[in-house]
Amino acid sequence: MPAAAPLLLLLAILWWPLVLPLAPGHLQSPPTFITLNGSRLNHLLLDTHSGHVYVGAVNVLYHLSPDLQLLSWGKTGPKLDSPDCLPPIDPTDCTQAETTDNTNKLLLLEEVKEKPVSLIVCGTVLQGICEKRSLENVSQVLYKTDNPVDTQYVAANDPRVSTVGVVVEQKDVMLMLVGRGYTSKGPGGIPPITMRRLTPVARHSAPAFSHEELGKLVVGSYSEYNNHFVKAFPHNHYVYFVFSRRDVWGKREYRTYVSRLCAGDPNFYSYVEVPLFCGGGYNLAQAAVLGYHRDQPTLFVAMAMGQASTPTPTDRSALCVYKVEELDKALHGAQLLCYTQEGKDANNMEKAYIEYEVSSNCLKLPQDSLIKYPCGGEHTPSPIASAIALEATPTFTWNPLITAVTTATEVGHTIVLLGDKNGRLHKLVYRPKFSSGRTYHRQPTVSLPLMVLRASDLCVFQVTKLHIAQCEKHLDCHSCLSNRDPYCGWCLLEGRCTRKMDCTRHAQPHHWIWSYSRERQCVSIESLQPSILSREEQTQVQTLIPDHLPLSADESLSCAFGSLAAQPAVVMENRITCQSPAPEQLPPSPPGNDHVSVRMALKFGDVIISHTNITFYDCKAVGRLNATSPCMACVSSMWPCHWCVKDELCTHDKSCPRQHIIYNSRVSVVSEVTTCHNMYSDLFFFLKVKINDYYYTWRSSLYDCSVGQSDCSQCRAVAANYGCVWCADETPGCVYNQSCTSGTTDTCPAPVVTEVEPLTGPLEGGILLTIQGSNLGQSFQDIQAGVTVAGVTCTPLPEAYRISTSIVCELQACANVIAGPVVVTVGGSEKGESQQTFSYQNPQLSRIVPEKGPLAGGTMLTVHGSQLLTGQRTEQRSDQITGLQAFLGSKPCRINEVSDTWLICRTSHSNQTGRVPVKVVFGKAERILESVLFSYMEDPVITDATPMESFYGYVRSSLIPERKCSRRCSSAVVSFCLQIQELCTNVTSERMICKSPLVEPKSRIVRVWFEMDNVHIDFPSIKNKTFTYHPNPDLFQLNSESRGTPIRFKPGGVLAVEGKGLTLAMRKEEVVARLGDKECDVKTLDNTHLYCEPPEEQPLALDDSDLPTLKVSLYPVLAFDLGPVEYDNDSHSSVPLAAQIGLAAGAAVVVLIVLVIILMYRRKSKQALRDYKKVLVQLETLEINVGDQCRKEFTDLMTEMMDLSSDVGGPGIPFLDYRTYAERVFFPGQKGAPLSQNLDLPDSRRQTVEQGLGQLNNLLNNRLFLIRFIHTLEAQQSFSQRDRGYVASLLTMALHDKLEYFTDVMKTLLGDLMEQYVAKNPKLMLRRTETVVEKMLTNWMSICLYSFLKEVAGEPLYKLYRAIKYQVDKGPVDVVTGKAKRTLNDSHLLREDIDYCSTLTVLVKSGVEVQPCPVKVLDSDTITQVKDKILDQIYKGAPYSQRPAADSLDLEWRSGQAGHLTLSDDDVTAIVQGRWKRINTLQHYKVPDGATVALIPRSQSSLGVNQFYQTGEKTPMLEGEEEEGLRLWHLVKPSEDPEIPKHRKSSMRERERAKAIPEIYLTRLLSMKGTLQKFVDDVFVAILSRKRPPPIAVRFFFDFLDDMAEKHGIDDPETVHIWKTNSLPLRFWVNILKNPQFVFDVQVTDSVDAVLSVIAQTFIDSCTTSEHKVGRDSPVNKLLYAREIPRYKQLVERYYSDIHNAVSGCYQEMNSTLTELSGSFASEMNSLVALHELYKYINKYYDQIIMSLEEDAAGQKMQLAYRLQQVAALVENKVTDL
Repeated sequence: MPAAAPLLLLLAILWWPLVLPLAPGHLQSPPTFITLNGSRLNHLLLDTHSGHVYVGAVNVLYHLSPDLQLLSWGKTGPKLDSPDCLPPIDPTDCTQAETTDNTNKLLLLEEVKEKPVSLIVCGTVLQGICEKRSLENVSQVLYKTDNPVDTQYVAANDPRVSTVGVVVEQKDVMLMLVGRGYTSKGPGGIPPITMRRLTPVARHSAPAFSHEELGKLVVGSYSEYNNHFVKAFPHNHYVYFVFSRRDVWGKREYRTYVSRLCAGDPNFYSYVEVPLFCGGGYNLAQAAVLGYHRDQPTLFVAMAMGQASTPTPTDRSALCVYKVEELDKALHGAQLLCYTQEGKDANNMEKAYIEYEVSSNCLKLPQDSLIKYPCGGEHTPSPIASAIALEATPTFTWNPLITAVTTATEVGHTIVLLGDKNGRLHKLVYRPKFSSGRTYHRQPTVSLPLMVLRASDLCVFQVTKLHIAQCEKHLDCHSCLSNRDPYCGWCLLEGRCTRKMDCTRHAQPHHWIWSYSRERQCVSIESLQPSILSREEQTQVQTLIPDHLPLSADESLSCAFGSLAAQPAVVMENRITCQSPAPEQLPPSPPGNDHVSVRMALKFGDVIISHTNITFYDCKAVGRLNATSPCMACVSSMWPCHWCVKDELCTHDKSCPRQHIIYNSRVSVVSEVTTCHNMYSDLFFFLKVKINDYYYTWRSSLYDCSVGQSDCSQCRAVAANYGCVWCADETPGCVYNQSCTSGTTDTCPAPVVTEVEPLTGPLEGGILLTIQGSNLGQSFQDIQAGVTVAGVTCTPLPEAYRISTSIVCELQACANVIAGPVVVTVGGSEKGESQQTFSYQNPQLSRIVPEKGPLAGGTMLTVHGSQLLTGQRTEQRSDQITGLQAFLGSKPCRINEVSDTWLICRTSHSNQTGRVPVKVVFGKAERILESVLFSYMEDPVITDATPMESFYGYVRSSLIPERKCSRRCSSAVVSFCLQIQELCTNVTSERMICKSPLVEPKSRIVRVWFEMDNVHIDFPSIKNKTFTYHPNPDLFQLNSESRGTPIRFKPGGVLAVEGKGLTLAMRKEEVVARLGDKECDVKTLDNTHLYCEPPEEQPLALDDSDLPTLKVSLYPVLAFDLGPVEYDNDSHSSVPLAAQIGLAAGAAVVVLIVLVIILMYRRKSKQALRDYKKVLVQLETLEINVGDQCRKEFTDLMTEMMDLSSDVGGPGIPFLDYRTYAERVFFPGQKGAPLSQNLDLPDSRRQTVEQGLGQLNNLLNNRLFLIRFIHTLEAQQSFSQRDRGYVASLLTMALHDKLEYFTDVMKTLLGDLMEQYVAKNPKLMLRRTETVVEKMLTNWMSICLYSFLKEVAGEPLYKLYRAIKYQVDKGPVDVVTGKAKRTLNDSHLLREDIDYCSTLTVLVKSGVEVQPCPVKVLDSDTITQVKDKILDQIYKGAPYSQRPAADSLDLEWRSGQAGHLTLSDDDVTAIVQGRWKRINTLQHYKVPDGATVALIPRSQSSLGVNQFYQTGEKTPMLEGEEEEGLRLWHLVKPSEDPEIPKHRKSSMRERERAKAIPEIYLTRLLSMKGTLQKFVDDVFVAILSRKRPPPIAVRFFFDFLDDMAEKHGIDDPETVHIWKTNSLPLRFWVNILKNPQFVFDVQVTDSVDAVLSVIAQTFIDSCTTSEHKVGRDSPVNKLLYAREIPRYKQLVERYYSDIHNAVSGCYQEMNSTLTELSGSFASEMNSLVALHELYKYINKYYDQIIMSLEEDAAGQKMQLAYRLQQVAALVENKVTDL
């Protein structure tokens, strides 16, 4: 930074000081600030290009201009979030999510080619993801990710955990390196330091802010290596991180480290770290900055002392400084040791090691390894840590904690700026061995440590921009240097405090004095000769200054005495000679003084270099001041004055006009009179005579009795040895006794009292009376007991007695109010009485105004009462008040003025608030006002003051400071330096109005403050800005071309007045504009224009002129006469008569049309009302018809919505083994699948055939053969769709041990298939299973997702199945039609109100078991249904295949000891009605609730009406099945279905009723849906979950589809979405949802299958891209989930989007997975049977396959046809052309 550039400082007040240097600004501009309400500030960022400031706060971003004006702001929170959940947050998935504040963690600039392009913002919510925002408008988001992947989590998700970052550019790629601490919640495995791209690159590469494929610091234990990052910064080609953590390798104490890595190192091979040691136990870094000291890069680190092996800092902190050169040397040394010496030094001591629990070791590579690989390589060890700390000694220590540090360079000196947690800012000059500084700025509102404050404790958050150097506020050299501001010094010849570069002659020595230099002192006058001068003489004065001022030849200094004009001085190096002023130019001595001090200033031009005081004494005044003994006063004076005896003159000369001089006592003179003594006219002479080298002294005296003795008593008081007597001749007087010729008087006349003061006193006495007169005694004993006042003794005071002239006595108490004269008795005989009358009084107090005031005092308190002048004169000045005191409690109240009825006193300072009594003391009398107490209140606080500017000649009366006062301030004034004051008015408890004083233009305003009693508040302390005066505004004439010529004005418009500087300190409300005698309403005011609206009619002129003039005034002195205005009175032409008639006619037609419309509307309204009432009657009728049925169904709905979790759970999930799972998926619905077969061959052929099948297996592993084979088969007409699926499954079995190869072939075939569909309609691809490859894809997905099924999706799917079965079985199910009361499928809904008992419980006994097992069944259940439910209960959770079949058991009803009845679906008791036969139920047998039944082995081989069911599948009895010519029915006869056939004839009313009533039962679907909703959601969420990474196979295949779309130029995202849906959800998940028996060993009945079909269809609808629209004609199944499908669609879209946005590159991981799967399940596959089955197809299409292979050139080279012929020959002895 240039030395001359001013440095500004930005502070975030109230939380922690965030410090950074700002761009240069004008020094004279006041500090600026902005208050940001409601947001705790976290980070500040300065754009050095524009000077704009960006503030990161909690939930908000602010964008400020260079002068801190708010330009834009944007919200970043709060957001729904939880640190335990991964974004995006879905409340249904993340139940603990709550509204969370977003704390800003990173705020960085993204720069491209050194040009800022965006703002990088990272917060704590959503796992610390980042976004980019516009620099011009921070509310505009340029980039963000809605579906972040785990590699995009950047910042710490905990506000208490640190995060730092730095942006670097490497090879035109913008990178961000981030250091973050460990958080216990959220995704694990985020490294402490990561490198991230700021922009996404090509497809399949990492998105923005991802660290995928980039460097990261690998850590073994994240919690152990919990780095607390403080700073990250780039330097040269490296990036450095400063952090603290526990020393895991050493003593496990917390230490500070600096790590370094190459900025372009994508693998972090160059990572190395070194610990920092700061002497004195300061071990925890709190802040750091890279600065420069003497042009060398230096690291400044603020350290704190930790609390006893914890990462918590104490308040003790220090600044330690480390040279970057030494730091790099230590880092380089650690690398070198670890590269070449296995980390050990020459003494075999370990000095470098591998950190972070990484499985690596230091090596012994060639010595030049570090030179060849400065940033490391794959073969070099990393991460490296040094065991040797870099040490430093604290240069500055401080309490409390230092939280921020930055540096600046000023004229070669390094200045460090420190901020502590209390909001104070410190500036110090850094010197390696000594640093010093001072507190520069302290925010007064902060009194507690910021770390204990909460957001609710504070309401104001402020960003302030302060001048880093405020030199100009120091007006003199002493304050400039004593302030110890390292930026400031005294510019000597300019007389101002400046920065060095602002001083013109700073390069010359002694011209700029710095407060930290060795010669740090102001220029002062060391000596002055002479130091005192007589005012009667003019002479040369010499001054001496310490340093020589190098002035040019034509420059000189001058001397100025007082206010006199400066005179040139003679400069000789550091000696300056000045001429003293002439006597007549000197100011007079102050009254009562014999000298005057005059300021003598050395000046350079108008600048005062130095000054001192010189004294001019006046010997004549010395004599005048002591008239009784002028000689004595003269010769004993401190000044060199002498006494001229004959001239009776005191002079400074050493000679007198008439000789006889008495020298000053400080001067020794031989053989002359050397002193005089004059006391009572007694003059002593001392004669010194030298005789024979000896001095002899004689003393003689002269005495004059007439001097000083004005009456008889004074004369007789003279000592007798002087012989003075009172001579009573014509002119009585005191003379020498031998000079009186008429006789002397032995007694003196009676005393005379001329004046008594005061004339009043309190009854308690105690005041002092002064009695003036003559002959008042010759000694104190004469009047000691002779003074009475109104008959009451008054005790004289001896020390105050003056012989004969004055008596002071103390008034004594009196019982009553009386009055009388003062009587003085001398010697017990003579009396003198005063003409004045003295009165005893009883003063009283009545009230006070005001009754409250500030603690600081200064309140002018008025005490009202009576006789308050008791003991005082009638009129008293404040300095003449005696014996009268006022108190507020114990605090004195200084009395300023008093009258008989009131006194005014100024209150003193008090230490505490409260109410105190008012007391007034009159001598010994105390009067206390008990009825009213004075209240000391807290000092007033001014919170705001507006405006902050005024014009020089304009009094702004709108200066309205708000204050907390409660009317406790007796007065308030606003004051300016030179004591220009204006009294504030309208003072209330909340505000007052003060007028800005008038100031002369160009005056320098030094200070502006508010004075409220003794409370002085400077204006800058309120707003952090000074009160500014601007030049007066100017308004130009209306007619600028011809002054005085009126302008023409058209009524209805506005007058525009031009001017300049109008709004610098003025609002339009303060402007009064008058046009003539009327006001011109001011509408708009800007800096150059004033617009006012005159009245409609021309006003009258105020003078004798014809036209009014426009006058604009600003109270009280600014007024402008802007010239006359003339109204333009041209009238507008009237509307023609014809036009008026036309308008009237048109209006009449419009009115007529409106009336017609109103009549028609009323008629239609009545008709609509009749129709509405008719509809109401119809609705009421319908309600009556269905009321009973709806009421019953509503009851069912409410009772069935319960939690089924406890009933759904079981002892385990019966997963099928992989072999059975694969068989059911590969060969669905096929009996005797190849997986369960063995190769049936005669032993004689087995070996040969197996050899041939082995060769066929080798052929299948040839890609060309396999693809040709599949394409040839698909080209044959007789190769059916069933054959295609069968061959695909056989190939899957045969190649199961080579899944990687199988996958590669499948991709090739899919590529061929895609080319076919792209040419036609790409959206139809994979829609069905029409080709071999599509079935291969189905099988491939089934293989890859088997483990996902078992580990993730299996449990919720099984619970869904159990919940469906549980709910279906709770209601009646028709065993013939398969319809059920509880279902989701409306086609399988039992639309009939069946009477049944839903709480029937039977007790089942098995064998000899004594304890029965209760089972819930329905009395409407058939016997087979009862047996199934019993088996479900007994074998709950067991695989279905391991339990006995219901048909192999009989149900026996037992009652008592011998009552056994075997129950059956069909027996002789079955009810037959016509051709209908009903299946027996428990209701038929009348089995009661609680009956005991038993399952026994079946005794008959006949199965009767029961059917045989294949394991895992069960279908109901088909309607129409014949049994002996009878039709079976269970709950509803098929022909009596409520749906009426079309051919049936009936009335319309019957048909409507028959249609409407069954629809009422659709509410059962809602009941079932609501009950199962949780289980359905769980299955969908498990399949589409974003909390866990999707299966690798899904990611792999979706990436493949994206690649294919890009390859074929398909940009339509809907097409790719359809491909993904057809390949995964529709091909695999729907199949699993509809057929849980593919995964579990369970039985799926038709009624359960109907429910699963609806759920599967819902899943299909959720995966489509088309909008899900429903209406009244939509199928019921779609209406059921109409509200849920949009939510499921979002799940699918997010699932697809996450996979698409995730980092690609999973091919290697996929291959590893496929290899693992090949080895795990290959043994389960019967490959020989599969190969044998495949050969059957080869044999069937042998010729076509051979021809296809021979036509292919590559096949010919590989002899594929020949090899196939060999296989044929071996397998079936086929004759070939071998």
